[in-house]
Amino acid sequence: MIEVAKHLDAKKIMELDVSEFTEYPLSFENVSVGVSEIHGRYPATGFEVDTKIEQVWYVEAGEGVIITETKEYSVEARDMIRIPAKQKYAIQTNHLRLVVTSTPPWTKEQHQHIA
Repeated sequence: MIEVAKHLDAKKIMELDVSEFTEYPLSFENVSVGVSEIHGRYPATGFEVDTKIEQVWYVEAGEGVIITETKEYSVEARDMIRIPAKQKYAIQTNHLRLVVTSTPPWTKEQHQHIA
C-alpha cells in the first residue's frame, strides 16, 4: 500500500538556532526519514555524534563542509553522504537542505553533543 506523509503532518524539531529538522510520519519499522535545514555551523562548537544509528544524507540544496576530527568534506546539491554510528561530525554552511534517513530510527537519547 502506498503511504503519503503530508508536510503539514510532519513534526518540526528545532535543534539549535541554525538547524531545523522535520520528521515525516511514515510507518517504517527500521528507518526514520526527515529533512534538515541548516544555516550556519551545526553545532556551534564541538561535534555531534549518534551512538546507535547510521545516516544517509542527500544534499537537496545548497553547499557546505562536513567536518570530522581528521578531515573536511565539501558537499553540494545532489551529493550523498553516509555517516556511520559513533562518527563525530559538524556542518559549516550558509544554507544546506538535507534529506536524512536514519537506521534504526533516530532518537534523541542516543544523540550527543561532544564539546
